[in-house]
Amino acid sequence: MAYKVFISHSTRDRGSVISLAHLLSQFGVEPYVASWYLTPGERIDDKVFQQIKGSDCVVVLLTQDGMRSNWVNQEIGYAISEGRQIIPLVQKGTDPSYLGALEGREYIEYDPREPQDALLSTSSYVGSLKLKKEEREKALLVAGGILAFFLLISEGEQ
Repeated sequence: MAYKVFISHSTRDRGSVISLAHLLSQFGVEPYVASWYLTPGERIDDKVFQQIKGSDCVVVLLTQDGMRSNWVNQEIGYAISEGRQIIPLVQKGTDPSYLGALEGREYIEYDPREPQDALLSTSSYVGSLKLKKEEREKALLVAGGILAFFLLISEGEQ
């Protein structure tokens, strides 16, 4: 199963989002950016919330513009309500505690003049989350196979 990441951001941060999505793809992660998937006639909030719900985690790009975005604030709140892991990517000089929901959370610092380090750190971290999920899924398959084996043996003894 694919590892999906919703990228919450201001539309003004398009270049960074494109770079981040490209890096995530290189780690085998499926990025979701709501504005890239047109669904004419559908309510935007329904589309966005469905994608957050279907994602394994949410990367929040908190730049100066992102902090002022009503959408980013709503997406953070919805991600928290759905129990999604949030990975804040915070612009240098920006205070993430301004958004109460992110207060006290560890974050990756983002310098818009040299974004590659933060984008690579974020992608690498998300890639590690993907590997952990794959390991859990493999362990469940093995455990299921062992359980099935013992059930077959016990049925054969009856």
